Amino acid sequence: YGCTEKMDYTIIGDPVNLASRLEGLNKKYGTTIMISEEDHDSPEVEETFVTRLMGRVTVKGKSVGVDVYEVVGIRAQVSPEAVEAAELYSRATRAFLEGNFSEALELLERYPYNEPAVSGVSPKATHRVLGRDGNSEREKY
Repeated sequence: YGCTEKMDYTIIGDPVNLASRLEGLNKKYGTTIMISEEDHDSPEVEETFVTRLMGRVTVKGKSVGVDVYEVVGIRAQVSPEAVEAAELYSRATRAFLEGNFSEALELLERYPYNEPAVSGVSPKATHRVLGRDGNSEREKY
């Protein structure tokens, strides 16, 4: 029964490794669907989905971090208020990643939702960084 030659259909490579890491990060960030910056930057994604920048992660074995985004929902089905909130959160996260901690804190204090940012940028994390010099080790996933 079957074939005398066995074929192995294994998918390997950086995109698969990153996808696997993003799947695991969903629990840490309290999200359902995450995408990398490469996916986020495609015109189809921007036209179709509302996304929210969650942070930057460095995958094990890599030295350059990758921005990661939560897919909030299908653009046509997301309320204007939720779109505005996602954009505000993304701006705060970008400011935080660029070291503009005071700006990040100001934006986060205007963020309308009180969600438990498990690992994302939050006012508490921003206050903590403002109390130090801003240099911190990023956790590798």
